[in-house]
Amino acid sequence: MFRVANYAQHQLTLSYTLSTQSDAARTQIQIASGKVAQQYSEIPRDANQLVSLERDIQMTEKFTQNIDQVIARLNIMESSIATMVTRATEVLGIMSQGLSGSNIDDLPLESFSATFLEEAAALINTEHEGRHLFAGSLTDAPPVDLNDPAYTPAAGLPGVFTADFDYYNGDQTQLSVRADEAFETDYGITGDNPAFEEMLRALAYMDYAGANLDTDVLEEAYTLMKSAVDGLADLRGQIGANSLVLEKTKEGHESFKTYAENIVSGLEDTDIAAATTQLSMDELTLQGSYLTLSRLSSLTLINFLN
Repeated sequence: MFRVANYAQHQLTLSYTLSTQSDAARTQIQIASGKVAQQYSEIPRDANQLVSLERDIQMTEKFTQNIDQVIARLNIMESSIATMVTRATEVLGIMSQGLSGSNIDDLPLESFSATFLEEAAALINTEHEGRHLFAGSLTDAPPVDLNDPAYTPAAGLPGVFTADFDYYNGDQTQLSVRADEAFETDYGITGDNPAFEEMLRALAYMDYAGANLDTDVLEEAYTLMKSAVDGLADLRGQIGANSLVLEKTKEGHESFKTYAENIVSGLEDTDIAAATTQLSMDELTLQGSYLTLSRLSSLTLINFLN
């Protein structure tokens, strides 16, 4: 039973007790969740900054994902072209043997040509995650078809040597990647690149030279393959440059993400040590409040006079 004399004190103490209970409960939630707030409304001064940083982090992660995807494609393309350079160099050695003396009679140039042509076509038809990497934007179908009736690279032999791109079924679209809000870059190589055409045609000439024992055509095949090797080396350099630019952009994104996440952590993560100390203080305060309320509830005039 409360009297007029102690009612006001009781109400004030009760108010402080409820407030402390609320603070203690909130601190317990902060410790359990590891977050200083469960809703943006609980941190109005920091909410705008937090939302902005979280959006920027999401965008950075998306750009990084784009970059990783393209770098993976470029790495596979570079590996395919590196294999082409190795095989083309081997072919140059075989051609060189055929051009030495009368060795053209002793070498199975047709067999070599057929084997290397099949491998070269497979390399240009390289597929990754359901995409043909050298097909431009027409990624759902192999870009090279050496059996296309229109493709006749040896039609003008032995006297006419002309380029023939009729093996190619892709398009000339240069793919691009959005690597940052203000940075979009082109990447990729299409199967109608002159280096590819020269490599394939040189092998077709090699086949003709073997079948007809024609050293003049084999000489042209050798010259053409040397040009193809130089062109393929340039393509590897182009891919390397694209990869380097994207890697540097990715490094920038990762640095920003680390910086932004540290700020976000400072805004929303609970300082467990400080929160635990605060919770202990609140519990001590609550114990004192409960004791005070108990004494106020039992205080009477007789107790006062005694």
